[in-house]
Amino acid sequence: MSFLKIKDPSKHDKLVAEYIKTKNKIRNDFRSERLGEQSIYEDFVKIFKPITQQEQKSSKEIVSKFAPLQEAIENMPPALPWDQAEPEAVQAPAEPPLPINIDQNARKYLVNSFGNAGDKTFGLDNRGGQFFLGNTEVDFEGNGLVIGGKRYAGSRGLWDLLVMKRPVVGLATEEDKKNYER
Repeated sequence: MSFLKIKDPSKHDKLVAEYIKTKNKIRNDFRSERLGEQSIYEDFVKIFKPITQQEQKSSKEIVSKFAPLQEAIENMPPALPWDQAEPEAVQAPAEPPLPINIDQNARKYLVNSFGNAGDKTFGLDNRGGQFFLGNTEVDFEGNGLVIGGKRYAGSRGLWDLLVMKRPVVGLATEEDKKNYER
């Protein structure tokens, strides 16, 4: 719309004034809308500031309490695979003779059965060079065991359950546990 084409000066002035009024209203509405959002933001900051400050303080306290634990974990020596791990210290004065037909892994566990780490109540019992589990005689074939005429594969989990006073949690599989129950 062109204001210059209007010949009547009163209509021209009225239309220009209406245009300026509309333009200013739009500008003011836009400013108030933007400032209104700003004031809402400021209200939220005022309302939630105590909560966010407390949350930041709590987070810092929690992190500071776990820092020594994280440092200890980072400084732990790497774990050895089970076949390279050394058996727990044997504190028995003398070891009874071990069967000749056992492999190295079975030998580690049998050595532990003589020391303090071995389960003297429910574990393997050496009676004069012959091993028993309860009143049942136990024979060895490599890493495996023959108990009551039945052969069991000598996995690390089964050996751990049969010999150790405190078996390693999570080492024995479900099959190892079933074999131990039998």
